[in-house]
Amino acid sequence: MQTPVWLAVDLGTTHTVAVVGREGAEPRSLLFDGSPLLPSGVYLDADGELHTGRDAQRLAASEPSRFEPHPKRRIDDGAVLLGDREVPVEELLATGLRRVAEAAASAGQRPTETVLTYPADWGPVRRAVLERAAVLAGFGRVRLLAEPIAAATYCAEILGQDIPRGGAVAIFDFGGGTFDVAVVRRENDDTGRFRTLAVGGLDDLGGLDVDMALSAHLGRVISGRDPELWQRLSEPETTADLRDRLAFWGEVRAAKEMLSRTSTAPVALTGHNPMGLHLTRDELQSLADPLVSRAVDETRRTVERAGVNPGELTALLLVGGSSRMPLVATRLHARLGVAPAVPEQPELPVAFGALRFSVTDQGEVQSPPATPQQGAPAVAYSPFPQPAYSQPSPVSLPPHAPVTPQPQAQLPFRPVVHTGPLPGVRSGKRTRAFASVFSAIALVAVLFVTVAFSGIVNWGDVFGDDFDPGGIMEGLGVETGPDLVSVYEEQLPAGGIATVAASENIAVIASVIVGSTVVNAVSTSGDTLWTNEYELEPEELHLMIVGDLIVIDAVRSATDEGMTMRAVVQLDSGELLWKQPWEYRNDVAFYGTEVLVEQRDGFDDNAAIRIDLTTGEEVWHEKGPESLYTIDDYRIRAATVWDEGAEDPVGTVPPDSYSLYDNLIATGQVVDLNPEEGTAIVRDAATGDQTAAGPLPVDDDFWTVFDGYVIGRANEESSPGRDTLVAYSLDDFIAAGSGGTAEIATAWSIPLDVTLSVQQVKACGPHLVCVALDHTDADKTVAYDTATGEQAWEAVLDWSAEGHWYTSPDALVLGDQTFDTVDTARVLDFDGGEIVEGELFVSALAIQGGRAVMDGSHMGGWEVSVLDMATGKATATADVGADLVEHASLSGDLLAILSGGNNAMVFTVPDM
Repeated sequence: MQTPVWLAVDLGTTHTVAVVGREGAEPRSLLFDGSPLLPSGVYLDADGELHTGRDAQRLAASEPSRFEPHPKRRIDDGAVLLGDREVPVEELLATGLRRVAEAAASAGQRPTETVLTYPADWGPVRRAVLERAAVLAGFGRVRLLAEPIAAATYCAEILGQDIPRGGAVAIFDFGGGTFDVAVVRRENDDTGRFRTLAVGGLDDLGGLDVDMALSAHLGRVISGRDPELWQRLSEPETTADLRDRLAFWGEVRAAKEMLSRTSTAPVALTGHNPMGLHLTRDELQSLADPLVSRAVDETRRTVERAGVNPGELTALLLVGGSSRMPLVATRLHARLGVAPAVPEQPELPVAFGALRFSVTDQGEVQSPPATPQQGAPAVAYSPFPQPAYSQPSPVSLPPHAPVTPQPQAQLPFRPVVHTGPLPGVRSGKRTRAFASVFSAIALVAVLFVTVAFSGIVNWGDVFGDDFDPGGIMEGLGVETGPDLVSVYEEQLPAGGIATVAASENIAVIASVIVGSTVVNAVSTSGDTLWTNEYELEPEELHLMIVGDLIVIDAVRSATDEGMTMRAVVQLDSGELLWKQPWEYRNDVAFYGTEVLVEQRDGFDDNAAIRIDLTTGEEVWHEKGPESLYTIDDYRIRAATVWDEGAEDPVGTVPPDSYSLYDNLIATGQVVDLNPEEGTAIVRDAATGDQTAAGPLPVDDDFWTVFDGYVIGRANEESSPGRDTLVAYSLDDFIAAGSGGTAEIATAWSIPLDVTLSVQQVKACGPHLVCVALDHTDADKTVAYDTATGEQAWEAVLDWSAEGHWYTSPDALVLGDQTFDTVDTARVLDFDGGEIVEGELFVSALAIQGGRAVMDGSHMGGWEVSVLDMATGKATATADVGADLVEHASLSGDLLAILSGGNNAMVFTVPDM
């Protein structure tokens, strides 16, 4: 009888890893050109032969158009153009797998069973492509295993982490091209199988982005000393130039990896006079910190979506080559309070874990289910001792990692309307990716501008000690005026939960101590008006000022049995009016001091409820459809119109993320959607009474009610296989449905190209609605006339996978909102023209009343400025410390800031 041979393959975006094991022998990594890492790129030569690994990289130097560096990222494309030939994606993947099979055969290890890993968010269509690639490579039928399950198996069975029944482990996978994160739990039953609770990630973040930032940083130094050389490296025109650029990038990557072990690393320029270039760990950390912070924030969001308290994680495993940067472990430990397990070779755990899984689970070989819920049994690993080749093993947390947890970001609990997916939740499709390393390098020029005005470059070294680059807004060419006036500053307890809010006359600062939340009210002159303490001890804290009331949202309050609570207090005195549970509720609109909320229990308690904020009592309560899972989507919308300065509006629209407002007012109508049935009810906002009902085939994920129209993405039944933007007249719906239910015709309909998918629908100006459209090559935002559906303008978002915008009376801020800020912002008028020229490589923290609070990194710290959106002028920047701003709130001339160091600051905003 043939001795079983197991082969596990982790087909990565940048590198592929394969591990083989035979009963009675030690598992080991297959080697490719002496390395366990096989570059995943594929090159098509002139004779039609496909090459992979280092051979492909070398060949690509002469004809980059024939090279695809990341075949896994092209999984949805069907075929990829290499040179003059389209190559099916499965053939590209098969080329790497075929190389693995050849290496196994050369080592005398022909596998009898093979397991391939895949990202947990891949559906059956993508997994089928991977299976076809395996057949083309000669493997035949294989077992597929979700990467987080493989990593969790490695953590438990090889690292020896004690993961008890019911215990959860977070997998932080920071690779070369993408970032993925998952939370996996060991089932609390006899099987002890692992189950994926939640997945997340960022397709536009990986080690390549760190490399680009480092290259741009060094490029500034090179161009200051030898502009002609940098021109050749950044925009090569000859084969020799291209080879020099590739060599430069190789040096940058090598230096980055060296800095995980040393404090400084040289960077050579092959064939040129020595420039004495080098990188330091401090430079790497300064450049990488914003990127790593995005990954850490996404990790925390994913842990929360899994319903797990970060402190309850049994383990936090770091995998992927970019995870070896010491900064990664430091930031994760600071944010989550959990010391990560950092393997010496973080590229290997997924493959080793998949092999262990393959050996210990000897059930029938079959494809996994459609959802990433496949588990692994926690039985002993009897056939093999520890792997022989460079077995990844845990190392201690870096010496400079903090012991005391640092402040956690004020992530949005979202009791406010967000008209798209929750930040950080990816759609089923993996979004736009760089087509190749070479096209990605073209972004260096843009990154150079970013770095040039972020204060990371040592300008004195380049231009002399007298050089002063100015603040972030000056550096971006924005006309600046007077300074922000600091009126109050308070250092809150380090490492604690805190937040701020501002009204026109009072700033409010809140922080959590053991057993309570302390709130301090400050006047525009900096005087303390009152301080009060409330019995709330949440994991997240948010404030919102509504009229003369302060709304306090306390997420998972320890003093309230872990429930999410809402409390309301008087703004002028701090008197507590009421406190009650506030689970699964989303603010829809405010009508004076009453709020309309959508209760989103997901099963039998969906409802539209109007509540008096002064008493906490219900004004009316209308039950919604049962057994409708609405946790992530919003099926209730208040009808809105453009705010043209009405003195006494019927209602107002809540801010997104507690600080980002739109220039809208709510009317007296509410649309209550039943997405499962494709119907809707129109209600009177004052009474809850039904005024109309009828068919309304609109998805509940991307829709709005604005300017007298219900506008959104048509549901799958009415537009199968294609995203279609539709509009229905609200007046026609009410007229048709006043005596019962009746179907109405669309006011207009726009079938979109099949390459486009709707990601957001929202008002963006007087009589304008904007739609964020996702495309594999470039996202864009398109503005349409609400009455006719005619296109008014469009803006391409080359950097965005989460296009979003917020409006003022005269302009809008458009950019990338992955979390609770608008990044790489543009300021546009309502014709799509730029009020401020170009993209601002800063983030909009708060928007209200025609002004936007912008922040950015400069000279080793962070600064804020207030931008007048109508004129494009800004205040001078104010230094807010060394840490990223956690939250900002703006109202009238009052600005409240909470820095990452838990320093609360209050400013008054001068006229500009």
